[in-house]
Amino acid sequence: MSFPLSRLPRYLLAVMAALVVGSCGYSDELHERHTLVKLLWDERYAELDQAITQAYKQREKGKLSSNQLRTRIWQLQSVAPAFSPRFDNWVARQGSSHAYLARGWFRLEQASKTRGDGLASGIPPERLAKVRELAELAIDDMQQALAKDSRCAMCIGGEIFANLYLGRRDDELVERAHLIDPALWQPVAAHFISLYPQWGGSEEEMKAFILHMETLKGTEKTVQRLNAVFYFRRGLTQQFGYRDYAEAIKEYETAISYFPDSYALKNVAVMYSTQGKHDMAAAALERNLRENDEWDLYTIEALAQAHFAQGKDGEGKKMMKRRDELLRRFRNGE
Repeated sequence: MSFPLSRLPRYLLAVMAALVVGSCGYSDELHERHTLVKLLWDERYAELDQAITQAYKQREKGKLSSNQLRTRIWQLQSVAPAFSPRFDNWVARQGSSHAYLARGWFRLEQASKTRGDGLASGIPPERLAKVRELAELAIDDMQQALAKDSRCAMCIGGEIFANLYLGRRDDELVERAHLIDPALWQPVAAHFISLYPQWGGSEEEMKAFILHMETLKGTEKTVQRLNAVFYFRRGLTQQFGYRDYAEAIKEYETAISYFPDSYALKNVAVMYSTQGKHDMAAAALERNLRENDEWDLYTIEALAQAHFAQGKDGEGKKMMKRRDELLRRFRNGE
């Protein structure tokens, strides 16, 4: 398993009505993500559809990347289970492609949390049955969304991910998603996971897929990310399997040499910290904020600790203030 990802606090029922959308003064990408969640909680479904439609238009004009758009849907899928009726109401009232897509990803998020980590053989059968049920429901939603919007590459990416839980693999799906949106990373990443040995694949299949992607047009960055994930996964094996931390660092550094993968940067920072190299840990974490997500909670807190460990209390306190700002924004939907 990988080092824990950023896990923001759950949206509480009482705080979701705290502020009116647009009243906070923020205008960054995090605000756009929080705005969608606020609209969902307030059951302003027509406005929610309109906001997502506008985001698609921004993408078409080159003002928003495909992966930023995917992150906005990720923000919706990551909300607390208490939001479940609102997804159902959104689908019932609007019947839009956006509503089906978001509910499908929300169901996949719940499937992931239900399954948990570890091998399938160690998970109780009733839990696995619930995971499969959620995955099937998610596929239904993705197909409904795709029927309403034939250009929905995220819908295909969702089906690829759902198939992981159903023990299926359809190589044609990733090809379809790539034809629709070559820049979208998620479908490619989900397919790559299906090639991991623990999901029934092998390193040979992973390498073959990378070579295949190299033959396609406009895939240079995608290939870089695939190589980064390949070596990141090797680093995990060294770190958690063999407890060979020196080799883990080498694998993570190789991954980062291809692409500044967020998980690799976080994990290598942990490795540096265990060796007392807090300056190198801080550099890796700063790069993660700079190149991936400037509001990543785990990275902000870890960077504060790295600064404190170096005796840079002023820098550490700045990061803690940023942490507090993030949590306030999260609570207030800013």
